[in-house]
Amino acid sequence: MGDVIRGDCERISTPLHRRAPSSRAYRGGCSEGAGKASPPVASNYTASIHRVHTDTAKVVRMLSTMQDIPLSLTRILEYGSSVHGQTQVITWHSADPGNEREETTFADIGARAAAFAHALHDTLGVTGDERVGSLLWNCAEHLEVLFGTACKGAVFTPLNKQLMNDQIRHIVNHAEVQVIVADGRLGQQLADVLKGVECVRAVVFTDVDKLTAPMPEGVDVYSYEELLDGRSTVYDWPVLDEHTAAALCYSTGTTGAPKGVLYSHRALYLEGMQLRSSDSLSVTHGETFLCCIPIYHVLSWGVPFAAWMTGTPLVLPDADVSPATLAKIIAATSPRVAHGVPTIWIQLFVHYLKHPPERMTLTEIFAGGSPVPPQLIKMWEERYGVDVVHVWGMAETTTVGTVARPPSGASGEARWAYRISQGRFPASLQYRVVNDGHVVNTTDRNAGEIQVRGNLVTGSYYHSPTSEDGGAAHEFRGKDVEDAESKFTADGWLRTGDVGFVNEEGFLTVEDRARDVIRSGGEWIYSVQLENLIMANPDVLESAVIGYPDKQWVERPLAVTVLAAGISPTIETAERLRDGMRSELPSWMLPEYWTFVKSIDKTSVGKFDKKDLRAHLADGEYNIIRLKGPGESQRLDATD
Repeated sequence: MGDVIRGDCERISTPLHRRAPSSRAYRGGCSEGAGKASPPVASNYTASIHRVHTDTAKVVRMLSTMQDIPLSLTRILEYGSSVHGQTQVITWHSADPGNEREETTFADIGARAAAFAHALHDTLGVTGDERVGSLLWNCAEHLEVLFGTACKGAVFTPLNKQLMNDQIRHIVNHAEVQVIVADGRLGQQLADVLKGVECVRAVVFTDVDKLTAPMPEGVDVYSYEELLDGRSTVYDWPVLDEHTAAALCYSTGTTGAPKGVLYSHRALYLEGMQLRSSDSLSVTHGETFLCCIPIYHVLSWGVPFAAWMTGTPLVLPDADVSPATLAKIIAATSPRVAHGVPTIWIQLFVHYLKHPPERMTLTEIFAGGSPVPPQLIKMWEERYGVDVVHVWGMAETTTVGTVARPPSGASGEARWAYRISQGRFPASLQYRVVNDGHVVNTTDRNAGEIQVRGNLVTGSYYHSPTSEDGGAAHEFRGKDVEDAESKFTADGWLRTGDVGFVNEEGFLTVEDRARDVIRSGGEWIYSVQLENLIMANPDVLESAVIGYPDKQWVERPLAVTVLAAGISPTIETAERLRDGMRSELPSWMLPEYWTFVKSIDKTSVGKFDKKDLRAHLADGEYNIIRLKGPGESQRLDATD
């Protein structure tokens, strides 16, 4: 909400947070009776009038007659488990040849979630808002733990196994996790993580028979199946305030300590509703959804909640999302829709070039986490008729923010421009573009930092008592942990750190991360723009662009590039790749520094790990090829 003006009344500033009903009542016109005491508010179910006194005006607001029922995951669980109870969930265990396909239903998951809630209370001593962690891949048990924990009133805290052990340890300490449900195959990693952790008192393994490493002393070990065995499959779920925390998810922490975002039941319910809309992911009844975004990455973008609302079958790939396995899963389960980071779909496409599918059931792939190369969108559409739909969002926005669905009637180049953008903002997400501290008009000519706010946007990061002086999480890698208040503006907006523009129709185009913009000779060069152009060349598999120190220009682009098989890593190749970009960009933007590598490290969510690339560069690990730069008349054949 912003400033509210009613009739002849003066402007009343309304804050972002939800007010009590007594401060929201409104009736047109200005109130009378200055100085009179405000009458009590009637029941929520009764139309009433309430006077609100401010320093500048007295207004009267009318309350609605609508019931105020909490929005919660409990309602989603109960509805999906009954109305859509026979909807199928398939977990694909590639490590078990001949028995890869494990099937269950929404009803069974709901029943086992109830049994797990009983186990949490009766055996594991979780009676309040304790944090229950998970170290699992995408599988049916992960959904059981999610629902059972959150609906009981505890806080589900998924742990990202792709992070470094010290990052996971920090999260466990910061969240004060008391119980962890884990896959036995990750036992050794968990044992290493728990060294020096005092808050965890119990670990539950879904396959304890695969456990190869003992847990630290003082940590009780349980079998998940034995805990559930014989428990009631009915649980008297508490009625929770919709603002109660349901899940605590952490950022990847690429620029410091991981930071926690507490999602409310209300936010996750609203997210599920939004994902059902045609302008969003359009999660639809009966259209099987392949979930390649891990549950530990912002709850698989909230897709399970939307699926429970709509009766959408789910396919969960467990630990293996390799191209060969995904091809096998798709052939066996016939999903219509999928989501995942761009890298997955690049690799799968390359696999299909050598092993063409007999038929293609996918119609849409939602890709996000990092910018989608336009060439990837074009290749999937032209060869298989699959729409790769660009999605933008963050952990701080409950993930899905914008979705690149072209407006009705768009065609040709206009349609293509919409498709390669990050997509249109929904009504629930307010946005603005800020350049040099000033809000600029939202046009494709005004770039700046993208800032957002709304009901699905966090207002702060989770502040843990353990992050205070002397606490178990007060320090990370030798530095004091802070709440990163600078990520939020004084007037309540989230600073996304993305640089780009929003056009008049509300479509976002992200040019770069603020920290990845290359500042060369007083001009900005967007690394993502260069990466997309380089990867459009069929001789290139992947390319990440970072800044390279330059005496004349301060910084110039360095293209860290993985070549396709059979392409030689030579100066001539670098020159040819750069020449292929000349029709799209001015010469001063083109990279003159190149290095060819076998692979590019990625973060836990599939983004190019540019922090790691910069470390490799600083350590002198790259063989740098230098071509002609701005203002130079001839190619330089020397290598550094």
